Amino acid sequence: MHARVLAVLQQPRLRAAAAVAACVLLLALIVDRIDPALPWPPKLDALSLIFANTMPVLIAWLLAFALTRRLWFACWLTALAVVGLYAANEAKIAHLEAPLLPGDLRLLAEPGPALNLLGRYVAFDLRIVALAALGLLVSAWLYRRRATWRLAGWRRTALAAAAVLLGLSLVAGAGPWRRLYDADRLGFEPWALSESTQRIGLIGILLLYHWELGSGDVPAADRDAAIALLRRHAEPLRERLRAAPPAHELPDIVVLQSESLFDPARLRGVAEGRFLGGLRDLAARASAGEMRVPTFGGGTIRTEFEVLTGAPLASLGGVQYPWLELRDARLPGLVSTLAARGYDTVAVHPNAAGFWNRRKAYAQLGFERFVDSREFPPDAIVGLFTSDAALTDRVLDELADAGAPRFVFAISMENHGPYDWRPGLDPVRYHALPLPARLDETGRFWLANYLYLLDDADHELMRLVGALHQRTRRTVLLFYGDHLPALQPVYEQLGFDDGREAKEQSVPWLIYDTADATPRRADTQSWLLPAQLLKSAGVEDDYFLVVEALRELLDLGSEAPADDIGHALRSLARAHLRGEFADLLAAALSEREL
Repeated sequence: MHARVLAVLQQPRLRAAAAVAACVLLLALIVDRIDPALPWPPKLDALSLIFANTMPVLIAWLLAFALTRRLWFACWLTALAVVGLYAANEAKIAHLEAPLLPGDLRLLAEPGPALNLLGRYVAFDLRIVALAALGLLVSAWLYRRRATWRLAGWRRTALAAAAVLLGLSLVAGAGPWRRLYDADRLGFEPWALSESTQRIGLIGILLLYHWELGSGDVPAADRDAAIALLRRHAEPLRERLRAAPPAHELPDIVVLQSESLFDPARLRGVAEGRFLGGLRDLAARASAGEMRVPTFGGGTIRTEFEVLTGAPLASLGGVQYPWLELRDARLPGLVSTLAARGYDTVAVHPNAAGFWNRRKAYAQLGFERFVDSREFPPDAIVGLFTSDAALTDRVLDELADAGAPRFVFAISMENHGPYDWRPGLDPVRYHALPLPARLDETGRFWLANYLYLLDDADHELMRLVGALHQRTRRTVLLFYGDHLPALQPVYEQLGFDDGREAKEQSVPWLIYDTADATPRRADTQSWLLPAQLLKSAGVEDDYFLVVEALRELLDLGSEAPADDIGHALRSLARAHLRGEFADLLAAALSEREL
């Protein structure tokens, strides 16, 4: 009897089936073990959730098996990919307090710029090198094993075709898959991605996000809500639109988005007045205040989108990386408005043009030129990135006192994270920085690196303003921080004076006019900035005039408005982005309708 059972178990087909089952079980257990949303040990009532997160992995494994004809080698490669995906997710959560999204994976469409920047966040020590070497050895050993002889010819082609068809139907969200991944049943909430990931699992949330928010189109506007808001303020809006004379001589306009700039005096124990002294002095002669931005610790593209389009990121219905996720970036905004009034338009950013898909997006927005990292001196580095001094030089080079007015949109790079590594800083300056005694060694190191570079940003702001005053042509400068830096050890040890979380903190902004030193104080939101900028410059545009009027009429500050007002404002922005605002405005302010 024993010999008969042994003979059955030694049959090739049975051994192959057992190996396949073992691979399936192993991959499912790996996903279940490393995904915090899934119970460990596995539970029967969570099988559907485990299956939802494991199915894409199994499809990838089948394709790898068909391509390599090596069962365990394909299983090993798939397991490595899964572990890498979850490791990347943990790294993003640690730095940005947000999970991976499909847009993060799209960065790999241009792997050079992405790996150049993101690789700076990876610390390579002997342990990492040893693990990598071990992984290569295991991969080589598994690959050298004999290929599955039965998986050849039409069988191999059929398996590959089945895996590809399953994968494509899954990515496309074909009917059966949507029933399995029912967003309502699983509790998917695009406005609460971290919480949704904790309920559903990383792989499931990546798929649902792609289905629900990956159409690439600006959502339709709620015309009724937008028109109702405009009609409630019809008379003052008509007065603003009638009383908006264009400027006699259009000024040059410079927008400088300063990487990770915020006031560190908001932190407990950081001396008031030591940092950003130039910014404070300038704010006393400018329109200035605090500003709420749609991102934290990274995701510059979100604040950038709001400033360039004059639309809140929330108007995109959950899109987090506009230049990557939108099908078409030919959107109205600052660039098109100024170009229509005769401005030369140029973007300046000392990073690779392909990062965040800026090369394509900026051309679609209407920028005539994009000056990227290739046009900066390779030795103009402070720490890890191109210096703010080099950026200031290039911005000034782009301005001329003759010819058409110029719009320069510049994004700094020097103070970009990570903050646990900054070679080549001046040790005298570095060790003279005042740091809170409560910080441990890690916190002091991170904060000192940041503050050193913050001093550079403040110095370059004042140098830029001084140079603008030497010009004969009037210049209007918009300066702001794009988000708080990713200084998690510092935030955890110090906290903030106002008691709020780091994600709830605001960043400074100012609009400085070389021909008008009148101080004005206002807290705002980043999507409202372009309307304030165009008003200061005397540039007329109906959408931005209406937005600026509503900002004043509704007293929109840095806090989120009431739900109904927020919905109506997002609908106005959607109409603007879809090219429908003029018709909507005409319908709302028509005397006949009123």
